[in-house]
Amino acid sequence: MPVLGQSRPDPADPAIQVPPATYRSAFADYRPLDEAPVGDWRAANDEVGRIGGWRAYAREAQAPDKPTAVPAPASAAPPTAAPPAAVPAPASGGHGQHGMHGGKQ
Repeated sequence: MPVLGQSRPDPADPAIQVPPATYRSAFADYRPLDEAPVGDWRAANDEVGRIGGWRAYAREAQAPDKPTAVPAPASAAPPTAAPPAAVPAPASGGHGQHGMHGGKQ
């Protein structure tokens, strides 16, 4: 960076001194992932059998999701207003007017 009052050196001047280029590998600080210890395969198989095997996972996948909302207590007051009625669809089926998509009328 130039000091106040000095101009920047001309980049086209071959006599300008430049610092030497340095190389640092992107892998210089790399540490390989440690291998996970191998467990007892018989114990793992026994655990899967205790859980119910693949059938237990299949049942779990087929089960409906549990509700996340907490139901209101039975003593809660009922709503005072009825929910809004559904808006009927337009007679044209909601597809717009004839010729809307560039077709002939």
